[in-house]
Amino acid sequence: VVSTQSTGIPSPSHLTSMTSPKYFINWTTFKKSWEDVTVAHWLKYPNPFSKHVLSEDVVERRIEDGKLFTVRFIVKKQRIPSSLMWMVPAKHKACYVKETSVIDPVNQECTITTENLNCRFISLVIETLKYKGVKMCETLMERRTRISAKIESIQNYTYDRYKRNIVNTDKGMMCVLGLLEECQRQGLTAQFNM
Repeated sequence: VVSTQSTGIPSPSHLTSMTSPKYFINWTTFKKSWEDVTVAHWLKYPNPFSKHVLSEDVVERRIEDGKLFTVRFIVKKQRIPSSLMWMVPAKHKACYVKETSVIDPVNQECTITTENLNCRFISLVIETLKYKGVKMCETLMERRTRISAKIESIQNYTYDRYKRNIVNTDKGMMCVLGLLEECQRQGLTAQFNM
């Protein structure tokens, strides 16, 4: 990773039952080709920085107008603080995430949106990653995340935890990119469920 820029941007007020959303935006430049970064995304789990990810399943895939559309469900360990666990029914002990992606090889763009499917009564986190090839061996990733909650203190906790967690998310991506590079150097083919 060459550079990372971030900004916490307050959102405009909305009249909803949730707090006004908080937004997190950052940009990261990978000194890797767009193809390598896109493949690394599909190989991202497992990695040493994602031990909380329990499973991932592709539930839909289609090609339309030369673009690959995919929907995956990812199951993670629930990381709600113990002080809030009394609010969480037993069926929500795991976190279920829906990931929708669009890969556009012609324009070297990959857009991935994730959102939690359960525990929305506590908080809703919607993250969009956009990978764009900018040079032969350089890919820009833009991360835009919207965090809402019913209670402001929970929203602040979720926002702060999210900011801390993306450090490990990016380390995991770099780890997978390193493994992919090593496979290429040895003439091996990466195996993944794309």
